[in-house]
Amino acid sequence: MNHRFPAPRLVRHLLAATALVLPAAFLPSAVFATTVSMGTSHGCSVADTSLPTCWGSLPIQDQAPDTVLDVRAGRDFSCALMAGRTVRCWGNNDFSQLGVNAPSSAGPSVGGLWRFTQLAVGGTHACALLETQAYCWGDGSRGQLGAGSAANSAAPIAVVGLSKAVHLAAGQGATCVVQWDGKVVCVGLGSELSGGLDEPRVARTVPGITDAREVALFDGHACVLRAEGKVSCWGQNSHGQLGMSAGGDIQRSPVEVTNLGAAAKVVTVGNGFSCALLVNGTVKCWGNNAVGQLGTALGGQATGLVTGVTTATAISAGQTAACAALHGGYVQCWGQGVGWGNGTCGALGGTYPEHPASWGPIADIAMCRPPGSFAPLSVTGLGAASDAGQVLNWAEKTMPGTFPAQAGSDPGSTQFYMRQYPGGHTLGINVHGTPHLLYVGPFGNGGLLDLGPLDRWLSEAREEEGAKSGLQVQADPYLNLMPVVISTNWIPGPCNDFLVPFAIRGGPNGLPKGLVATSVRVQNSSGTTMEFPVRGLGQYLSERLTTDTDWLSLRFPQPGQSVPAGMKLETVLTDVGEGCPEGVRPGDDVGVTVLYSLGGRKGQVHTRAKVSAAY
Repeated sequence: MNHRFPAPRLVRHLLAATALVLPAAFLPSAVFATTVSMGTSHGCSVADTSLPTCWGSLPIQDQAPDTVLDVRAGRDFSCALMAGRTVRCWGNNDFSQLGVNAPSSAGPSVGGLWRFTQLAVGGTHACALLETQAYCWGDGSRGQLGAGSAANSAAPIAVVGLSKAVHLAAGQGATCVVQWDGKVVCVGLGSELSGGLDEPRVARTVPGITDAREVALFDGHACVLRAEGKVSCWGQNSHGQLGMSAGGDIQRSPVEVTNLGAAAKVVTVGNGFSCALLVNGTVKCWGNNAVGQLGTALGGQATGLVTGVTTATAISAGQTAACAALHGGYVQCWGQGVGWGNGTCGALGGTYPEHPASWGPIADIAMCRPPGSFAPLSVTGLGAASDAGQVLNWAEKTMPGTFPAQAGSDPGSTQFYMRQYPGGHTLGINVHGTPHLLYVGPFGNGGLLDLGPLDRWLSEAREEEGAKSGLQVQADPYLNLMPVVISTNWIPGPCNDFLVPFAIRGGPNGLPKGLVATSVRVQNSSGTTMEFPVRGLGQYLSERLTTDTDWLSLRFPQPGQSVPAGMKLETVLTDVGEGCPEGVRPGDDVGVTVLYSLGGRKGQVHTRAKVSAAY
């Protein structure tokens, strides 16, 4: 049977290219990063499956059997926010920054407190939000613990003046919060605010800011994300890290960064440089670039945009490097550091789609050595290997006449995950920057075809994965229309007025082990798509009474009761996606897709449901 190359659906862009490099084996990974944090000499990330990973000088500490929501990296220690809303820390404890006097291998919960909603880690201290109050522990010598302590403290201290917080940040010798009223308040000598030298333990409001959304700081300067995607920075500006011409004077009041090129949705600060994640998925950095920490190789200096990154979802800057989590769950880093690989290189020569100059062999292999890169490279174990294999397998099933199935391990290289087929056809996925599906062969007249971002094709592959899995899903989405009463003691958190309870049942062999629901995607009647995280980490299994048409209802057998006729006792996976509704009303018929992970592969299952209302 002959199979036509499905253009133009498959063929997106034609780019000139040179020959592909020689392959080497690669190992798939089952990690899909959603968070990222870069410290002084190590970084950390947590996957949508709640699997944490750290790279660099300080490895992850096993937190089993607890579930990890987030990990933040400091100078030589890390802390994790657990599903029970407690915090655990590990690493160096010379300033009591682990929140304990004598650390153990497992790391007890900090201060015995719980219900923390956000975690921030500075150089030698850490903080967490308990409702709207900031609690901090560790080094207090520069006033970063506020008026509660001028020395080290293993016990969490409620920082005086940081009590109306909705966002929290910690740096070298400073702690800042964004208040519910859009103002920014800081303590500590490192805040670089007027009066901080005299009384660093006194909370001070950042002047001129009333529309803050987030704040970020590292050492010597800070930046704030404001309404409408604006960014303003203050502090030291020796490298132009404030977004203005470099100078020796310290700016005690924020100055707006005027050349972002697009609205920002996240801001981060490193040592002498700053970065913003823009609404279009690109990342722009400014300031010190001595070791490539701006990521602007291949002509990016003119725009300040990080080379090849177009689908970033989270960013974090550290001492000499910055990292981004990309759509699809990959982590890329640039600058100087350790722990990321696949050909870490201080010279040009990586493969970055939309940058034709990057195609081709590395000019000077002797220069391609750790510890740094002037453009993004994937973190070992957090690259696109697993998804690359899944998409290539899907291509082989879709067009077996052109891409016959291959057995054995997948060939890869320092630049590509690649498979070669009879007739001169080659498919590959680049390692560097946002992954793209690439083709070389007769359909491109020997040139290289860029078929677009890998995540577009992963959607096709995971659709097939779900279809063949035998899994079924039911959903009961509803709008929470109960009026909210705001008291002086309660500040509303993120919008979660749209809830999507769902239940997944298995095929003839039941629910497979290791299934994890990662997110819920809802499409309204106008075609707008919303994607929400799941509330309970997507792993809750329950045994309930089900029918052929209903496995979502809560029906459990009574002790000694036989299974009623027409029903069976079945294990199902249940959870709830929640977020802000967009164009959804009671009575609307919507499409619901539950995205899941199983055995290192991604899948998705669909259903349709009617939106109801709860009062």
